[in-house]
Amino acid sequence: MSLKITEMLLTNDRARPGTKITPKGIVIHWTANERRGADAVANRNYFNNPTTEPSAHYIVDDKQIIRCLPENEMGYHVGAKVYKPDALARLSLYPNNCTIGIEMCVNADGDFKAMYQRTLELTVDILKRYGWGVDMLWRHFDITGKNCPAYFVSDDYARRFTGLTATQAWAKFKDDVHRLLTGYPQENESKREPVTVQITLAPKGFLIDGVSHLPVRAVAEAVGAEVEFDAATSQVKVNSKIVTATIEYGVSYTPARELAGILNLEVEWDGYTKTVKLKGRV
Repeated sequence: MSLKITEMLLTNDRARPGTKITPKGIVIHWTANERRGADAVANRNYFNNPTTEPSAHYIVDDKQIIRCLPENEMGYHVGAKVYKPDALARLSLYPNNCTIGIEMCVNADGDFKAMYQRTLELTVDILKRYGWGVDMLWRHFDITGKNCPAYFVSDDYARRFTGLTATQAWAKFKDDVHRLLTGYPQENESKREPVTVQITLAPKGFLIDGVSHLPVRAVAEAVGAEVEFDAATSQVKVNSKIVTATIEYGVSYTPARELAGILNLEVEWDGYTKTVKLKGRV
């Protein structure tokens, strides 16, 4: 039987930019709101408030799963000034542009165990559709260091909600997902240690009348964006948006700030070394 999902897509442009993404993983969150009534509908309505910027693709409570965003659209659920090295290496420079966010409700008048089971079922449904395993699951904490979901990060919250330590609770969640996905428990995971990854793009940009131009495909694909080129019109699109393009020797270049705006990146210019630096926005 297919998973029942209630569609309540956001109409708030601040929380739903409409930017297309290609998902690379699932990020698990909690709403951090234990007040009575703070269920999936209440949290969805909060996201839809015109002054709200954060958003997620799904919100789960003990009674239903609500879809707030299509999985191929970007939500604002893991924005930060600094990201962990493993997230940068495996996801992108701005992980919002390649992840699906799931919010778990913890309202006092809800049933945590029922909500947990619904979250497992939703997570497994997504993993199956993309052909992924539990290695594609992330806590918000794993990407930015934020205490989220607190019961998978902090022992005091973990013991209160699950009766386990945070490490045990997160391991159990992944094992529960794996069992539901495959019918078998997980094998013991080898210890992972973060490494720093530096990406050097072979094509270089250039200056035209003081304006820096960057190679479109090299930069866009490095952060998980999609590039389209129409040979008949020489029109270049990044994430379905047309960019100003200068084509030289078969390579398309566009002004750095224009490209960065589409990719939701900040631009810094080092005039001494003539280097363009791109950083993810919060």
